[in-house]
Amino acid sequence: MAHFTVETRSGARHEVTGRDGATLLKAIRKAVIEELTAQCGGGCACATCHVFVTLPEGGTAPPVSPGESRMLATSQNRTLASRLACQLKLETALDGMLVVIAPEEAGDF
Repeated sequence: MAHFTVETRSGARHEVTGRDGATLLKAIRKAVIEELTAQCGGGCACATCHVFVTLPEGGTAPPVSPGESRMLATSQNRTLASRLACQLKLETALDGMLVVIAPEEAGDF
């Protein structure tokens, strides 16, 4: 199980737990944090589940896939910490991370 903190656009923080192998998006939705639109339903076909991830000290995350990188390239808010919540699968190495929901993009619903 991965335990992590989600910070919403308003700055509210929520402690969330997700099972290993589940996507970050599913864990956030299960915690009833509804700011992530995920218009494509989690299929890596949009960037409306864009988040900024700060890993815990010593923590590692799988690299960004080429498809995820292409979708993130459409975001005006992309940083080195950017990930798509639908593509990042939870694992013990992510325990303690901070996830900040990215600002809405022009055209997001």
